[in-house]
Amino acid sequence: MKAYPATLKWAILILMVMFLSGCGSMRLASTLKPSGETNLPIGNARFSIINYTGVYDKNDPATKIWVDMITQDFLSQRAKTLYPGIFTDEWTALPVMVKAEGVYHDGLTTMTIMAILTAGMIPFPGKTWMDFSVSSDVRTALGESLINRDRKFEVEQAMWMSIIGPLGCIPVPGQADLPRDGIFLFFPLTEDAYSKTKLPTYVADCIVKSVVMDLYEADPALVDTAYKARASHLQEITIDGRTFWSFLAPSLSKEDGRPVAFTAMLYQESPRRGAAPYEQVVVASRDSTGNWIPQTGYLHRTKSLTAVSVLIDNGIPAKVVVRTVEDPSLEDFIELPDLSGADRAQALRWSNGILVEAKNKSLVKILREKTGDQLMSLATRIEKTILDLSGMAERAKDNAQAMVEKGEGDPASERELSVLFRQRIEVLKPILAAMKDAAARKQ
Repeated sequence: MKAYPATLKWAILILMVMFLSGCGSMRLASTLKPSGETNLPIGNARFSIINYTGVYDKNDPATKIWVDMITQDFLSQRAKTLYPGIFTDEWTALPVMVKAEGVYHDGLTTMTIMAILTAGMIPFPGKTWMDFSVSSDVRTALGESLINRDRKFEVEQAMWMSIIGPLGCIPVPGQADLPRDGIFLFFPLTEDAYSKTKLPTYVADCIVKSVVMDLYEADPALVDTAYKARASHLQEITIDGRTFWSFLAPSLSKEDGRPVAFTAMLYQESPRRGAAPYEQVVVASRDSTGNWIPQTGYLHRTKSLTAVSVLIDNGIPAKVVVRTVEDPSLEDFIELPDLSGADRAQALRWSNGILVEAKNKSLVKILREKTGDQLMSLATRIEKTILDLSGMAERAKDNAQAMVEKGEGDPASERELSVLFRQRIEVLKPILAAMKDAAARKQ
């Protein structure tokens, strides 16, 4: 009879273990297998993932577990880790834009029903999976598409578990591309059994593998030529006695992704991806016929006024050229400077000051040497610019007023812009009057 209480205790303990076991196993597999090979060069060419777009149901919590962690920076880092002979942060690397569309599927219904019918004692396999369509868009030094392919694959997460008993610890059957996870009594049998990063990292690796397969299928000669052309756009230049690195970078249209302009980006040291430029100016754009036309940009942070332009070789922007300017050309400052940056007020204030200097130094010469038709053409440009400035000044004023009324943000920046736009109009008005008067006298 004394042994009875001890037997009862052991029976209760065994039943508790059975009911609280929480055993399970999980595996990952894909129809596109990351090879694990890290030394896979593609000739001399190097690549850099500069953009990633993930298209999936952002409102579905289950889908977000798979892909929400995957960003451009994360994908780029995985690419460099897996394939250091292909991907790099160097500016000379050919840029790759990746787009991944994913659709999530839940196949756990049968597993759940069978677990209920067997009181959770016998594990039945279930799975979730995502169908992916990944496109790789590689751009040349001119911003034109060199490789643009789409590849489809599936990533599967299979699992089973037992609520009562240890059977769920048995490795879930089927193909596993990574070591299976195992859990016993809610304790991990494998190091990363409860990892929240394992699944999205594996998905990212599959996406990178898809990109690599696209690169390998491209024409090696075309890839090598494109890489050399891009490398030639990195130059060492001297400004104010200091060495800078310049890179001639294409700007792409948001509508169709085609190159529409070229920007000279200046760095104080040899640039890598993610580094902010010391300065940047637009040096070429397309005309109405699609031909590249050089244009002059001016640096704002140099001791002497410095103009930046580009040489056109066989109709293509090829090399950045810098020169010190003693007498700024009035024609270079009629239109507004680039105001897309965060320091747009500073850029406009600087340009207004140079416009005044250019007017005082070159207007008399322009009035004397230009023909009547040329002066009228310049006058037309100025009138259009004044109209644009008037509209922008009003919008900036309205924006400032709206911010005050709504109590949202500091209206000072918008007010400053409105004042600067009107200051520029006041500088342009006498120039316009003088050109119209001179043109009329020369007719």
